[in-house]
Amino acid sequence: MTRLVLVHGRDLAGHDPDTLEAQWLGAMRAGLDAAGSSFRPTDAASSFVYYGDTLAALVGGAASPPVTVHALRAGVPGLPGLSEGELRFVLDVAREVLAAGGAPEDAPAPVLAEGVVGDALAEAVVATLGLVDRFVPGVSAAVLLTLTRDVYAYLHDDHVRRVIDDGLAAALAGDEPAVVVAHSLGSVVAYSVLAARTDGPDVPLLLTPGSPLGIRAIREAMQARAPLTFPARVGRWVSARDSRDLLALRDLTPAAFPLPAGSPMIDVRRVDNRAPGYHSAAVRLEDGEWAGYLALPEVAGPVGGHVVGDLGGHDGAERRDADR
Repeated sequence: MTRLVLVHGRDLAGHDPDTLEAQWLGAMRAGLDAAGSSFRPTDAASSFVYYGDTLAALVGGAASPPVTVHALRAGVPGLPGLSEGELRFVLDVAREVLAAGGAPEDAPAPVLAEGVVGDALAEAVVATLGLVDRFVPGVSAAVLLTLTRDVYAYLHDDHVRRVIDDGLAAALAGDEPAVVVAHSLGSVVAYSVLAARTDGPDVPLLLTPGSPLGIRAIREAMQARAPLTFPARVGRWVSARDSRDLLALRDLTPAAFPLPAGSPMIDVRRVDNRAPGYHSAAVRLEDGEWAGYLALPEVAGPVGGHVVGDLGGHDGAERRDADR
């Protein structure tokens, strides 16, 4: 049987993982309905990898609770304490988002990171995040700072990365193949773990909606650790993004995420995410409708196409319909 492994994104400390999993599955069922698939993911067949409290504690320097795997059963915050490297990373990402957000020509120019140190660097970060708040629709400085701090901690702190990677590895343990759905920061985690694996279960589908892997500063940090690669155990990689989602910023095209010659192509999809801010994976709107990436047929459809044959016993015709 093919399992469904779900890996959430940024800033989910303090949330109930069972509630989050229920939201993801609810939105995915709506997306599968829209795709014409009769596959219905269930709690019994899915694993929700929750690391929100763990990451928050690790970034904050507190003792961290363990990463937990669920359903394996049948305004700008203050900057004190950020290292110079972290400040430069935040500034690089903020500048890239600001440029992509279409700030007007008369907007103040963001401060360059080169040669700026100490208090001046922190002031440059605050100033640039302020420009993001003023000129970039749908992205707040606070949200961007949280994302970049979390990504920086994951990419640059071996202990943080090892703890979180071990949590995902636990969900992938065993011989059964697994479809991995990883949103936002979760896509960075999933890619890192899967790219390093040469054995273990097959992953017929890696689905990464709203992925920030194409942001230059994040991609370069990944490349500094290891060359980019198409994970060996992954059969197919689908990446979906709303063009207004500036926390994802770039499609995972060869220009933004260059893979070695001869690698399989990432299936890049442009979608319309109705969720506020265009970045959420799963959210219930006031009218009761599901929104977010997982509620879209272009995103949920491939899941049904790869899992439905194993869990539902349907024929190839439905598999093709679900995967449109």
